[in-house]
Amino acid sequence: MKASTLLRRTAGFLALTFTLLQNAGATAIYDVTSSVTLADPTQMGRLSRNSIAQDWTGGETFPGVINASTLYHYQAFVISSALIGTGPFIQITFDSVSANTFVSAYAGSYLPNSSGSGDLGFDTNWLGDAGRSGNSFGVDPLYFQVLVPTGQDLVVVINNTAGGNVGVGDPFHLIVESFADVDYTDPVAPGVPDGGTTGLLLGVGLAGVLLVRRKAFKPARQQLQGV
Repeated sequence: MKASTLLRRTAGFLALTFTLLQNAGATAIYDVTSSVTLADPTQMGRLSRNSIAQDWTGGETFPGVINASTLYHYQAFVISSALIGTGPFIQITFDSVSANTFVSAYAGSYLPNSSGSGDLGFDTNWLGDAGRSGNSFGVDPLYFQVLVPTGQDLVVVINNTAGGNVGVGDPFHLIVESFADVDYTDPVAPGVPDGGTTGLLLGVGLAGVLLVRRKAFKPARQQLQGV
């Protein structure tokens, strides 16, 4: 074999670009395990469970309020607009085997019982909810999606759903993820290169760069069951 041919083949081999392919979901902007407690704030009444999980099309309409004379406890988790950044398309995953906890989402603030009539303030700033309680088939976490208005904080609310404090103390795991669009694109911080684009260059000579776009995991639509 000629030396020139050997050099060309060697150069070609060394110029190969190896790319690490990643198929990971977006990084959660909020992740907490907790439970509603007797020390948490209280509200009179709660959202009705309509078995419809909100999505980015806005398909769920406000479900209404029931049991206005019953006291419930709730926890409210505030995710700042700065943390949401360029990812206003929010997906909320709620892992709880309890049939007596419920999750909903609001823009800016949560104002239960702020009105003496109508929906009692539960409709104010409402973005959506999971539609039901308890994991699907007992094992698959619930999830729903909301679109947060620009510059608004996101408030995720978990309340118990039965009188006499039933559901208080039942554990849950809450995960909030943000995306730039309905294609599950990872949000990009201003002035920072897209973290979803990865290039790895190895070799010398005729080297090139291959950029591979990471795709965020798209969960299959859950099958909703009435409660």
